[in-house]
Amino acid sequence: MATFQITPCAAFVEITELNFSNLYLFHTSLGSNQNQSVIIDSNATTGLGSTVVNNWSICDGPSPDATVVARAQGLHIYAGNWQNTFSITFEIERFKGSTLQVMGISVEEGEWAIVGGTGQFAMANGVIHKKLHEQRSDGNIIELTIHGFCPVLKSESLLTKLGPWGGNGGGDKDILEAVPRRLESITVSSGSIVDSIKFSYVDQTGQKHNAGPWGGSGGNQNTFVLGASEFMKEVSGTFGIYDKDRHNIITSLKFITNVKTYGPFGEAKGTPFTIPAQKNSSIVGFFGRSGIYLDALGVYVRPL
Repeated sequence: MATFQITPCAAFVEITELNFSNLYLFHTSLGSNQNQSVIIDSNATTGLGSTVVNNWSICDGPSPDATVVARAQGLHIYAGNWQNTFSITFEIERFKGSTLQVMGISVEEGEWAIVGGTGQFAMANGVIHKKLHEQRSDGNIIELTIHGFCPVLKSESLLTKLGPWGGNGGGDKDILEAVPRRLESITVSSGSIVDSIKFSYVDQTGQKHNAGPWGGSGGNQNTFVLGASEFMKEVSGTFGIYDKDRHNIITSLKFITNVKTYGPFGEAKGTPFTIPAQKNSSIVGFFGRSGIYLDALGVYVRPL
């Protein structure tokens, strides 16, 4: 027996803002790279009813060798205008399997409406702005700018703390401003040991925050910035006894993303440790202990 329940809710809802730009949709109707097909011809009298299925590629640039980040998969039907109904299905690792549900008219200009989403974009709404980038004999390239919002679901907001690894010296260091969603950059100062770490991260609302430096002022600085689709999979390193005061500190660090490895920074001396993120999760921030050295380090992990 069906059950219909409506429950009033007076709670504030945390919102994620989506701003995706420099995306290019390849609308190719002819040739070997054709990515749409007519399945129903138009009515001979009215010209209405032509139905076309599309599997348009969306890339990170307009060139032929650009990377496909998503596909626009669905239908467009001629009803005085071309009425579009499709899903943007993301293929890049960061958003893999998540979708935006899209409706609207025309392909080359104006706006489409975002009327829903799944995965990381569950219950999304917003608009997609379109601009003709290049008109070609086999089709067109359309520049897309996506601006939308979606609520942060409870299961997405959960963070896991792992660690810390290292010694007991120094004072506690942690993220205080906002809940991290993804890492943006990391700066490690190091020589024979890891002197300090600082990093930037983006919170649930898309705002950028900085943390650190945690540790001393020595060493040489090394900074790396994560790409738009890059995420941290693992942090490893060593900790051990240093100087005459017998400080047990972080002596080396290495960071592994889905794209490349950064480091090692410092010298791998002492006890090794490895902090992997579980499958379908990423490392989004750090906590630990520090004083004149980086004494200990742990990580925050959240689902992708």
